[in-house]
Amino acid sequence: MEQTINDTKEMLVERANGLIPMLRENGLKIDQTSELPEVFIEKLRSEGLLKVLRPQMFGGYQTDMRTYIEVVTAISRGNGSAGWFVALSNIRDYMISYAFGRQALEDIFGPNHDQDVILAGNFKPIKFEMKKVEGGYLIEEAQWPFVSGSPHADWLYFGFPLADGNGGMEMAIMVVPRQDAIILDDWNVMGLKGSGSNSVRLENVFVPEHRVSLDRLANQGHYMIEELREVPLYQTPFVPSLTLSIVAPALGITKGAMDLHMERVGKAGIGNTFYSKMNEAPVTHLQVAESQLKIDLAELLLHRAVDLLDEYSEKGQKLTLEEGIKVKAEFGYVNQLCKESIDLMTAGAGSVFSYNNNLFQLFYRDFLSMHLHGFITPSSLVETYGRVMCGLEPNTYFV
Repeated sequence: MEQTINDTKEMLVERANGLIPMLRENGLKIDQTSELPEVFIEKLRSEGLLKVLRPQMFGGYQTDMRTYIEVVTAISRGNGSAGWFVALSNIRDYMISYAFGRQALEDIFGPNHDQDVILAGNFKPIKFEMKKVEGGYLIEEAQWPFVSGSPHADWLYFGFPLADGNGGMEMAIMVVPRQDAIILDDWNVMGLKGSGSNSVRLENVFVPEHRVSLDRLANQGHYMIEELREVPLYQTPFVPSLTLSIVAPALGITKGAMDLHMERVGKAGIGNTFYSKMNEAPVTHLQVAESQLKIDLAELLLHRAVDLLDEYSEKGQKLTLEEGIKVKAEFGYVNQLCKESIDLMTAGAGSVFSYNNNLFQLFYRDFLSMHLHGFITPSSLVETYGRVMCGLEPNTYFV
């Protein structure tokens, strides 16, 4: 049985690596059209790369976070938008399985539905008007930004504020079918253009009570169905896992940029010098060596943190507050190391970097768009860890 599990993990990673050439070849087209080609979405479905974290009972592979991160790294090495899409789509399977009960999961993954269902969503609305009605809630008008993968989604999840019955508010999560939503064409950005991170609106949509969960109870595993309670994957800490999903493409994008940079190093010279090839210059030797070492260090740090999550899940152990915050800080530092690495490459890229048909420039723009995400800002995550080390309370509710 153990051999079968390992074979499945190796198969998924091998399939992901096999898509790198196709993704590189289509990178500029993805950037120019601001979308992932449908043929690629179908390829991801047929290769099973959108079911890495899905429960076996709903047609998934139910692997672990290490397999997930290796799949995402490989896809991101081919194209950042595709890596982002695969990272977010897979983590939503984990999240939905964690946060909703049997009836909602049957609605989404049940026998009368496509086993390769794609989920998209976001937690924080920019507009929200709702009222309680018999049997559920009527969403009168609401909108969420940055709903990555929305053009391809079959179901969508959204966070929203809900009265807690004590005069205050708390966060809740809902799931709605794609046909109930309006996907806006507003993803006009510099990087990750193919991620489909459009805004989504709901207007006069009824959401039954079984498709709503409370965030605080979801974090405690309150809604998890019996068949999943002993599965290690679904014991993985919720908040670190969601943070992992945002930083997941960083390593792959940086590795992809390094691939392209090293191709150029062996061909192009350095302007206004006697070096006809960059690889003859000491400055290049220093740049590429330090850049690669930062990639290696980022990979070691990322894998160590992810392996800790998997180890604790296998043993049924819970992270302490400080351990959880340290893991998040490590994810932030992975982000920082990758940024330093790609900046070193850019320093030697030359003026051809300015051309929009330069694939290395695309990798840089995709990375920068990911790097700036508020969940993985290195300074914030590292500062929070330092606060806890010094005996202070975390400066965030997201712990």
